[in-house]
Amino acid sequence: MAHVRKQQICFFLTTKCNLKCEYCYTLRGIDLKEEDRILNFEFSKRAINDFFRDHASREIRFYGAGEPTLEFELMKKIREYAYSKAGDKLKVELQTNGFFSENTARWIEDNVNILWISADGPPEVQNFQRPTKEGKASSEIVERNIRLFAKQKHMEVGVRTTTTPLTIHKQIKVIKYFYDLGVRYINTHPACAPVSGSSNGIFQWNPMEFAKNFLEAHNEAKKLGVFYNSLYIVNFDEKTRYACRSCIPYPHLTTDGYVSCCDFAQFGPEYSQGPLQQLIYGKYIPEEDRIIYDEDKIYKIRSRCAENLEKGPCKGCEFIYHCAGGCVGQVVNETGDLLGIHEKNCKITKYLAERLPLATTLHPVLHS
Repeated sequence: MAHVRKQQICFFLTTKCNLKCEYCYTLRGIDLKEEDRILNFEFSKRAINDFFRDHASREIRFYGAGEPTLEFELMKKIREYAYSKAGDKLKVELQTNGFFSENTARWIEDNVNILWISADGPPEVQNFQRPTKEGKASSEIVERNIRLFAKQKHMEVGVRTTTTPLTIHKQIKVIKYFYDLGVRYINTHPACAPVSGSSNGIFQWNPMEFAKNFLEAHNEAKKLGVFYNSLYIVNFDEKTRYACRSCIPYPHLTTDGYVSCCDFAQFGPEYSQGPLQQLIYGKYIPEEDRIIYDEDKIYKIRSRCAENLEKGPCKGCEFIYHCAGGCVGQVVNETGDLLGIHEKNCKITKYLAERLPLATTLHPVLHS
């Protein structure tokens, strides 16, 4: 299933987080106004109405610059409002760090259809890369929750790992760890350059080193009955004009009242003045309970398609319709060019496309 089939409205619920990940790509240290730290519920309702009016999809997703379960009551209210509009057609996805209480876990079990938990592997890896905000171990609670959800037959449950120099050669070990917890879907990506910029060595990795180890791990996972995925191969199973839903664009609501098309673009111009503003295409006007959409921005975002890239930086690439330029957020964040390419990602995708089957069997799951 080409990744663009993941058609959702996404809610960035909060900027608060209970972990302090070594490779966090979000803006750190910015001085947010109190009212811009949590998503506005009226904005959420208006956006749901607009999305359900304009799209057949009845799928919603919770994510954020912070950990969405920290705004648990708001998450429940948004889910309830969406259900009042969509009924049993509603499908709910949650992407979380998995560091939450048993009470929260019970609600997720009853109300979430698709669950992706960000976790990085055995305790020694998890606790180093994803410690709590206070610098303590997070692995025990996260592992407990993964074990619980991996048993659920009515949910699609996966783990999203971030590969770093520490784990680039340990991908098979990481897969086997989660396999033993009951997980059958794993998605990974190397640590992305953060929005704020950083010289941290955790972001320094060799693309071919990752690609070769990923390929070996992908094939080993297949023997175990595990689907080991990555953004590099998400469109290998089906040709597509667009890399993902960001290029349509489908809405992502920011805590400061803007509509973004991508997980990378999490704030409006007051807090983020860089190239990622190209991915902000709407603004909520609370006095009018209305979202103003910028049609020129939408047109430019939609221009990032295989046909246009084929005329420019991807000219002559035989894999363009199984890639479509890759992750737009990474490209814009690191090159500033909406029609640019990410050199590392390009090398990895080509290497894997030459060695993995294309357009044979559809992937069993999608991950953003």
